[in-house]
Amino acid sequence: MAHPSVRAVRLARNKKSRQPGAVSFSPLANPATTPAASSDKALLPLGALMLAVSVSGWAQSVTPAGTTGASATTSTQTQGKSLAPVIVRGTHDRESQTYQSGITSVGKMPVAAKDIPQSLTVVNEKLMHDQGKDSFKSALENVIGITFEAGEGGRVGDNIRIRGFSAAGDIYTDGIRDIAQYNRDNFNTERVEVLRGAASMLFGRGSTGGVINQVSKQARLITEHEVNATVGTRGYQRYQGDFNFKLDDDAAFRINAMATDSDGRGENASASTHRRGLAMDYRFGIGTANEFEISYHHLHYNDKPDWGFAWLNSRPAPSPTNKYWYGLTTDFQNDKADTVTLSHTHRWADGSSLKTTLRDGYYSRTLRATQASFAAGTTLANLNANTVVSRGGTSAGNAKAGNEHHTFLQTDYLTTTQWFGRKNSLLIGAEYAVENSDRLSYPFLTGAKPSTTVGNPSSVGIGGNYTQRLETSFKATTLGLYMQDTIDLTQYWKLIAGLRLDNFKADYERPTAAAPNNGTLARSDRLLSKRLAVMYQPTDEVSYYAAFGTAFNTSGDLYQFDALSANTPPEKSRNTEIGAKWELYGGDLSIRAALARTEKYNERNTDVATASPTNFLLSGKRHTDALEFEVAGRITPQWDVFAGIGFMKARIDKTTAVAELGQNPGLSPSRQANLFTTYRIGDKWRIGGGFTAVSTNKPANNVTSTNRAPGYVKVDALAEYRVNQGNTVKLNIDNLFDKVYYNTLYRGFAAPGDARSVRVTLTSKF
Repeated sequence: MAHPSVRAVRLARNKKSRQPGAVSFSPLANPATTPAASSDKALLPLGALMLAVSVSGWAQSVTPAGTTGASATTSTQTQGKSLAPVIVRGTHDRESQTYQSGITSVGKMPVAAKDIPQSLTVVNEKLMHDQGKDSFKSALENVIGITFEAGEGGRVGDNIRIRGFSAAGDIYTDGIRDIAQYNRDNFNTERVEVLRGAASMLFGRGSTGGVINQVSKQARLITEHEVNATVGTRGYQRYQGDFNFKLDDDAAFRINAMATDSDGRGENASASTHRRGLAMDYRFGIGTANEFEISYHHLHYNDKPDWGFAWLNSRPAPSPTNKYWYGLTTDFQNDKADTVTLSHTHRWADGSSLKTTLRDGYYSRTLRATQASFAAGTTLANLNANTVVSRGGTSAGNAKAGNEHHTFLQTDYLTTTQWFGRKNSLLIGAEYAVENSDRLSYPFLTGAKPSTTVGNPSSVGIGGNYTQRLETSFKATTLGLYMQDTIDLTQYWKLIAGLRLDNFKADYERPTAAAPNNGTLARSDRLLSKRLAVMYQPTDEVSYYAAFGTAFNTSGDLYQFDALSANTPPEKSRNTEIGAKWELYGGDLSIRAALARTEKYNERNTDVATASPTNFLLSGKRHTDALEFEVAGRITPQWDVFAGIGFMKARIDKTTAVAELGQNPGLSPSRQANLFTTYRIGDKWRIGGGFTAVSTNKPANNVTSTNRAPGYVKVDALAEYRVNQGNTVKLNIDNLFDKVYYNTLYRGFAAPGDARSVRVTLTSKF
């Protein structure tokens, strides 16, 4: 129900918008003629908080491009001094949206996608709603270059790779790091933005392959509500409510609630998911000199996890392992995420703005999962319904827990000035973060998990002592300062240059480890990240660019050290890219093309020549070359399309493991493509569908393995009927031809994608 993304090309040209939801702000008055005294800049309540940590003055602005509502013009007052009027235009009817990205904030500025000199894909609310995507992971299936790793190896929750590089630590919500380990739902998501290529200048550590930013729904100046009720096969039920209240001329409150229940794969007891979510957002001072926002987000999962099945003869285990779930009724995955966010935006009459955001989040997870595999000696020749299936040994296997507490303070300042006769758009920012992460185990779970058989799995339950024990404790603090300047060299040429300095400190304790590894490990790193790009925009509809950026990965990115990594400096990466972006059909259709190389040029390697090394060697090198094409928007008033095709070539160039030289590092399929399109027939009907295609893929972290998941094409379909002005009925058929495919891979096992499902959604707006 949230307002559509705003198409910045409309803002730039100031033409009549043909996309409802467009938001424009009238040019602010000249500071020489508009009273905007410097005393205004003292009105920064949260900015003062930033001074307390000695990073005041470093910030980035976010002009409120997300403000929407009925057509309105408001004149703001600050201590009796008038600001230029803020003009809000357009409707917020999702049916009138296209699949275009519109205004994006992933570059820390509210600009058009065509003004971002990097590969960018935006999955907006309309696309997610039309496809019936209910989770963060399912929404990302629309993005070429994205692959999924199973939640093993000490991690649970969303585990994503971009161009073959891990992005587990590169997930953000509203521009603030969201690194906690949990599965995310999109019930409160306005859009998902995927920026590819090294981006540490904007986001700090990590971001080698790119970053993924979730944009939350905000309260808007209109009273409007939407309820969605979905039922489907395998017991699927999902109920969502989105209620927005206009409280005053500049105040609004929004609440989103969700409940989802579903049985997963399996003709027996089966895996399952039970999710509950609540999000509340209160904004006041909207469009005025001082705008405040208070939001709360809660998500709770109570699942029986599905970890697929072990590989057999270098391939995913054959049927019927894709039809059955081999877990235990006492398996569980219980994740909770609770965050509170406070933000303040101050705007000056000269167009400058300062936004300061404070977020505090608590996250917990508990897991007991089953990793199914065949008994020793099983081959394709002797596999049958009576073949014994092992459930992973002892009861303590794949049982883990964790607690995380993250606090982020970020302030961002944006202003425009004239230097040397050229327009300069300045971004100045600072970030301070405190991240605490504890990992726990269940050491008193004893005994063996009972085995079962391939064709008739018995999902029994087993008990045990669920007393937890602290295994590791990690605390990290980060201070980052950054500055970027966008210079209008000529009417058609722009230069973007930016620098960021990060200071990352971390302490790691392992109280249960044996000596000498039971002490405290600590490390401190200071890194400089760079970004440089040039854009040529001969018309409002065309943008060509060349870009360069760097990234770094500290040894403590994902909250752990060992005796070697604690003595190892960060890895470094760089991204070089050229591309073009076009707006066709009056701006209704966006097309982009990009050619990029992402290169990690000092990857960690084990020192095989030293008997007792004290650190890793930074002697490795790997790269991914990517060629991408993407289309999003509206071809005719009735015909919407979202499509992409990508080609990747990933290679290991240097390593101390000679057998890995020249190999694909994994989770980097050579080809990916997707398409989703809809067509409106008259006033009542809309039909559509699409496909997702991935070539042969293999797991990461085991480069010389011969395990391979075959390529696949999965087809989806849609039919929608508009009952009346406020009510629609939508039918989604996912995996129309019931294709068996594997899209979640780990070195030990592969998990199949969803079988065919049918879902019917009733949407009511009032």
